[in-house]
Amino acid sequence: PRHRETGGNDGRFAVGATVSRQLILVRHGQTVDNVSGIAQGWNDSALSEAGQSQVRHLAERLAALNPTALYSSPLGRALATAEAVSATTGLPITQLPELREMNYGGWEGRSFLDVRREDEAIYRQWIADEEQPCPNGESHADVRRRLEHAFARINSDRPVVVTHATAIRIAATALLELPTMTARHFAQDNAALNVFVWRTDHWVLKVWNQT
Repeated sequence: PRHRETGGNDGRFAVGATVSRQLILVRHGQTVDNVSGIAQGWNDSALSEAGQSQVRHLAERLAALNPTALYSSPLGRALATAEAVSATTGLPITQLPELREMNYGGWEGRSFLDVRREDEAIYRQWIADEEQPCPNGESHADVRRRLEHAFARINSDRPVVVTHATAIRIAATALLELPTMTARHFAQDNAALNVFVWRTDHWVLKVWNQT
């Protein structure tokens, strides 16, 4: 819906080809690995029974918002969520690779508790410096840059975007023009709904982490 102008330095998103009046970001339903506290990143895990129930409820809520387009991360847990939304709204799914979760590299498949304990030094750098990547993975700034590219490709009046927890928290910093590491202060639950509204020349956060 917006993109940073090439060569611009004011940090604002410029208006794209089609002005989105609302941008609806949603997180996928609960997965088996979510329950276990496992870092998934670009790996995947099936929706749990609770997650399947969550996405059915989420789809009904989204249908009531009359969305005009449906975009999704290509990762299985996001696609399973988007498919429920598509079945309810009748909207086709457009997959955008830039909407994937952060690539946690060597931390994927491990619990975050273990990561914090066993890789303390690199973990502390990762949460303090937006350009510090996970081992063989991405940094917060890497994710922000590709999400901005994704938003530049979304041209619809009221799109739904199905993605992931860290991705959504970082997206919020981009849309609201906040420092990237502010993302660490935002909660984002499974199957949560978040609504941003365009006001003249900036995004306003109207709904956050609603389940």
